[in-house]
Amino acid sequence: MNFAEIVLPGRYSEYKALYDFVALFAEARGYSSLFVEGLQLSLKEAFVNAVKHGNRERDGLSVSCFLSASENSLLASVRDCGKGFDPDKLPDPADPRHMFKLSGRGVYIIRTIAEIVALEHDKEGSTLRLRYIPY
Repeated sequence: MNFAEIVLPGRYSEYKALYDFVALFAEARGYSSLFVEGLQLSLKEAFVNAVKHGNRERDGLSVSCFLSASENSLLASVRDCGKGFDPDKLPDPADPRHMFKLSGRGVYIIRTIAEIVALEHDKEGSTLRLRYIPY
C-alpha cells in the first residue's frame, strides 16, 4: 500500500477514524512507533484545524486525508472546505505574549514534526501538504 485516502465528516468525533487509518497505513510501511506518534500528533492538529478553522465547524462539510509513501519520504495532505490561511502570518506561540493563550499552537506543532510543502486553495477548499522523513 503506497497511498491511501480517507474522507471524513468534518466533526471532531471523527478523529478516531483518522487515527485508525493512519495507524494501519504506518503499520503496513513498518514505521517506528516514535515516528508514528509524531505523525499522528501532526495529523491530529491538521484535522482539528481543518474542522475548526477551515470548515468552521459547519455540519455537512468533509475533511479528507491522503497519504503517499515512497522509499524515503511520506507525503500527507489534509483538505477542508475553507478559504485557507497563510501559515507565515500566524503569531509565534513561543513568543511570551502568546504563551498563555489557549489555542494557536497547531501549526507550530505541525512544523516541528513535518515540512509544510504547500498550502493550496481553490474554489472548493484548501489543502495542506506535508512531507515527513520516516524512521
